[in-house]
Amino acid sequence: MSIEYTITRRPKRKTASIVIRSDNRIEVLAPSAMPAELIAGFVQDKSAWIHRKLHFNREIRAAYIPKTFTPGEQFHLLGKSYTLHIDQGKRSVQHSEHDLLVSHPCPDPNSTRRQICRWYQQQAEAHFHARSRFFAAIIGKDPASVGVKSYKSRWGSCHHDGRIYFNWRLIMAPEWVVDYVVVHELCHLQHANHSREFRNLVQSIFPACREATTWLKINGMALSL
Repeated sequence: MSIEYTITRRPKRKTASIVIRSDNRIEVLAPSAMPAELIAGFVQDKSAWIHRKLHFNREIRAAYIPKTFTPGEQFHLLGKSYTLHIDQGKRSVQHSEHDLLVSHPCPDPNSTRRQICRWYQQQAEAHFHARSRFFAAIIGKDPASVGVKSYKSRWGSCHHDGRIYFNWRLIMAPEWVVDYVVVHELCHLQHANHSREFRNLVQSIFPACREATTWLKINGMALSL
């Protein structure tokens, strides 16, 4: 089976690599001077891996279904599902045991989306601060600061100066998956790499790390608005 791909040449690259996008587009990142025939051979050598990834994306990974931000839609917070209700009134977002109530003077899908995104970011920042304090006490390393960002392809980051950021969309995942990412980033304060020592530290604090990474691989694309 032939493999269609695009080539992006970058002058600073020394080797080629393959990126498979969530929509199964295949992109080869290659050095500027790498001949096309060598790139084709590289792709052919990686064909078995490529087809496994394509199968995973098509058959296993949870699909991203765009939200319409209309009443009755389901939204998730720490893995729990809430039914959206929209009301006319003063701007607010509240949630009860099963419902998410959004109020706006002139409600429409765009205003509802903006309000829900802001609400998720606020919920994420508070939760990540709390869980970071909890696990930092166990690890014995305190971050310089904790914040949230709108990452496209990562769940968190730890900077050399001790600043830690989390993807606010992660707040939609189950709490145990969130805890894994918090532990992962905090452990980078001890080991600024993914060495065996780093992995052992993560697993000693969060034994279900493999299950959490599998959950994110399967469901991560669906954590979006």
